[in-house]
Amino acid sequence: MERNAKGHQDILVAGTTASPSRARSAEAKDHVRQALIDAGRHLLLAKPSGPISLRGIARHAGYSSGVVYRYFADRDSLFLAIRDSELANFADRLEMEFATYDDAEKRLIAVADRAFDFSRDQIAAFGMNSLFLFWFDTAGTQNGAPIRDTAPAAARIHAFFEQAVSSVMAPSSHQNSNIQSAVGALMASISGAVLLPRGSDHDDFPDGCIILRDIVEALICRWQATWEPTH
Repeated sequence: MERNAKGHQDILVAGTTASPSRARSAEAKDHVRQALIDAGRHLLLAKPSGPISLRGIARHAGYSSGVVYRYFADRDSLFLAIRDSELANFADRLEMEFATYDDAEKRLIAVADRAFDFSRDQIAAFGMNSLFLFWFDTAGTQNGAPIRDTAPAAARIHAFFEQAVSSVMAPSSHQNSNIQSAVGALMASISGAVLLPRGSDHDDFPDGCIILRDIVEALICRWQATWEPTH
């Protein structure tokens, strides 16, 4: 037995190349899956000149090419797993930072700011906006994405947005359809602001984060329009 550069144990089989032993326990399988996700993330951050292959990701993680297909059907599946991992980390940060935030309006604006920064950072790092299931691959072509986001981390983000929005809405607006429409407006505002140019040679065009704050403040005014005078 020998260990490869990543510390994984190799089993030598006659007539074949060396490959790591098959993970048996759930914990071992999770370890291998996460190692592949981490390797793919590292390669994406390195911004290679050509497309990233599953074989290349497996090699970078220290596994044989056959191992990666036990965990991911294709490259898009692995890229989605990378995206979901990024989204889960972002959800953790949101929940930790805003768990005890007192002012509802400032909290919502700050949440929108964090989501804007996260989306812009994801595009800069990976060429994809993880928050809204949109990315370009390393060849520059747009990949298709599911219309419905079923990732658990995405559900956490949506629930957090829903809580932040409902905390500034008038009580008379607290119907599920109204809240979901408001959450959609918030998400559309974030994604639209992220796609705006950072500046213009034709005029003094403000950065997207400034425009986003104006939009969120306008949305808050609309959502609070039915408050009673006593509020």
